[in-house]
Amino acid sequence: MDMNFEQKPDPSLEALQKVLGSGLFPVGVAVVLVAAFCFLTIRIDTVSGEQVGIMLDRFSGEITVVEESGAKIYNGIRHSFSVMDKTLQTLEMTETAARGDRRGKDDLKIKTVDGSDVFVDIKVQYRIMPEEAAMVVTASGVQDNYKHKWARDYTRSVVRNYLGELTTEEFYDASKRDAKLVLARNDLNGRLNPFGLTIGSIVIPQRPHFYAEYEQMIKKKKLADQAVLEEQSKALAAKQKQVTLIVLETNRKNVAVEQYEGAMSQKLIDSEAESNRLRKDAEAYYERVTIHATATLYEQIKTAAGIASQKTAEAEGISEMNKALSAPGGRNMVKLEYARKLKGISISGKPFTLEGHTERFEHLKGAASVGQ
Repeated sequence: MDMNFEQKPDPSLEALQKVLGSGLFPVGVAVVLVAAFCFLTIRIDTVSGEQVGIMLDRFSGEITVVEESGAKIYNGIRHSFSVMDKTLQTLEMTETAARGDRRGKDDLKIKTVDGSDVFVDIKVQYRIMPEEAAMVVTASGVQDNYKHKWARDYTRSVVRNYLGELTTEEFYDASKRDAKLVLARNDLNGRLNPFGLTIGSIVIPQRPHFYAEYEQMIKKKKLADQAVLEEQSKALAAKQKQVTLIVLETNRKNVAVEQYEGAMSQKLIDSEAESNRLRKDAEAYYERVTIHATATLYEQIKTAAGIASQKTAEAEGISEMNKALSAPGGRNMVKLEYARKLKGISISGKPFTLEGHTERFEHLKGAASVGQ
C-alpha cells in the first residue's frame, strides 16, 4: 500500500521569502553594510594622565597632539592613533646582564686622554616634552624609537666624548666626573630640546672600573699618594703648630711689653708726682727760708744798728774819757787806776847774779794773785 506524506513548509523559510519578496531586503543589506563599515573603521582609544596621544592623518600626514586624558574616537581608515609616555623615564646602561634596558653587558667604554680604557655604568633620566610631541614623532617616528635613537644612542655618544676629556687619575675624582656629566647634560638638552626630548639627569651609579692589572697599579699609586698626603698633612700640622706657637709667644711678648709699658708709665707718673712734690716742697722751703732769711736779715740789721749805736756811744764815751785823761789831772787818774788794778797782786822772782849784779828777772808761775 502506497502511503503519500504531505511535507509542511518551514516557517522561517516562509518569513525569509516574504522579506525577500518585499522591499525591506535592500534596507537590511544597507544596515548590514553600514554596521560592517563602522565596525571596520571606527576606533576608540584612551589617553591616561601619564600619556600624550598622537593622531596621524594617513592621507595628509598631519599630526595632532592630544594632551587631554580620556577616550578618543577616530576613523581607523583615515587616522592612526598612538600614545607616548610623558612621565620621567629612566634608561640604565650597565655591565650587569640581568639589569638595564638591554640584556647582556651594556656599560659604556671610555678612552681617557692618556690612553686608558675605563668602563662606567650610566643612568639617564629623560622625558618627552608634551607640547613638542609632534616633533618627536616627526624626527623618530611613533612608538619607542626616540628612546633608542636619542635617549640611548645619542646620549652614549655625547657622554663618551665629555668623559673622554678626563685623565685616568681624574676618573677617581667624583666631583670632576660629575662636572663633565653636567656639561654633557647641558649639551644634550641644547641639541635634543628642539626635537621634543629633555634630559633630566645623567649619573654614574657606581665606581668606574679598569682592567684588573691597571686597577692594581692604580691602587698602589693611590696608596703612595695617600702616604704623601699623610706626610703633607703632618707637615701642615707641624707648620700650623709652629704658627700657633709663634702667635702664642707673640701674644705673650705683647702682654709682657704692655705690662712693662704699663709699669714704666706708672713709674713715670709716680716720678712726675714725686718731682712735683719735691718741687713744691722746694718752693715751700725756698719761701720759708727766704721769709726767715728776710726776717733774720731785718733782725740782724736792727741788731747791727743797735750795736753800731752802742759802739758809737761807747766810742764817744771813750773819746770823752780820752779828752778827760788828756787834761792836766788825767795822768794822775791813770796812775790811780793802775794802782787799783795791781792792788793785792804778789810778785815773786829769783835773782840771777853773775858778776855781782842782776842780769835777768824771771816771773815764776804758780804764784796766786790775791783777789783772783
